[in-house]
Amino acid sequence: MDDSFEIDFEELKNDSFMNHLNSTLLVKRDYELHEYDYEWLEIIEDVMPYLDNIVRNPKRFIINEEEIVKVELSKKITVESVIHLTQHTNLIQDYNAKTGDVKPTKVLNINKEESLDTYENRFIFTLINNLRVFFNERVSTTGENSFYVDKKNLKYEGNSKVGTDDINFSLVINSLDKNTKSISSNNNLTYQERINKIKVQLDGFMGSELMVTLNRLHVSPVRSPIRKTNVILKNPNFKKAEELWNYIQTYVNKNKNEKDKKDYFDEGYLKKEYDQAILMTYIANKALSDNSVSVSLDKLLSDVIDRLIANLLDSSDDLTEDQLKEIFIDRIKIAKANNNNKKKAILRIYKDRMEKDSKNLDEAFCLFKEGV
Repeated sequence: MDDSFEIDFEELKNDSFMNHLNSTLLVKRDYELHEYDYEWLEIIEDVMPYLDNIVRNPKRFIINEEEIVKVELSKKITVESVIHLTQHTNLIQDYNAKTGDVKPTKVLNINKEESLDTYENRFIFTLINNLRVFFNERVSTTGENSFYVDKKNLKYEGNSKVGTDDINFSLVINSLDKNTKSISSNNNLTYQERINKIKVQLDGFMGSELMVTLNRLHVSPVRSPIRKTNVILKNPNFKKAEELWNYIQTYVNKNKNEKDKKDYFDEGYLKKEYDQAILMTYIANKALSDNSVSVSLDKLLSDVIDRLIANLLDSSDDLTEDQLKEIFIDRIKIAKANNNNKKKAILRIYKDRMEKDSKNLDEAFCLFKEGV
């Protein structure tokens, strides 16, 4: 055997490769995650029909406006007008005792008007205004699809020297992991179509009689806690409206937005592992590429195992011989199991192929017999 090759291995054992090693590991990572919570959209969509029922048929109450007017200006004499006149005889101009006719100078006139200014309507008025603000904020901070992108670039390069060998090496690994998760559709509508539908509904609410009237009256908005009137407690439309009110009041943003951008030279554990890996690659390459000598498999394997054991001992000073033996036995069992699985897979594929070929042969033979 060539002495120079034997000397190379001896120098490797004495860490000649590591002593002359000059390597760098450049790591670049660009990571971005946007995970959106669409619960708010589903809740708003669920409540919109109930709000629509309220806005289309708002609750009203009657306002009686009383005023004393000249009798000729009174539009209608009511029971209330007569009772008021008996209580205010000074308004009687003439009384005919024979006929019982009474001629007043003025009478009580009552104007009855419907009003939308109720607590329940002001609750809906405030809720819709709050909903518009809440909806716009959610749309501005929520994307159409949740997604993440994880881009990693690694460049490992360097040089070393073993005996008369000048060694140069370079390794580049680029990986890109990305995924987009689309929001589930509702009634076959896309996310943007669902957003547009809610916008149209909210604009319609703002143009309704209820909202226009209360806005013109400059009514005061209601505040939590909501008063438990009979309508709010028992009416199913108002019960749903109160659920939406509580959801908006207690909402917590669950969106996740993360970014991580790194660009650095690694000097830690990862670089050491690459240094060890390139050393083992060099050993194997040296043995396989040198045609002037014949290196036995046992020789090559023993050198690689020596290096693996040295790495394990370097990583843990407390590692015992029994623990080291257990590690190797476990890995050997796993490797054998994997090989057995591969053999089983190959046999299964071979069997399936043979059965398929046999079936085709039988079909061809039948066709041949039919032709005869």
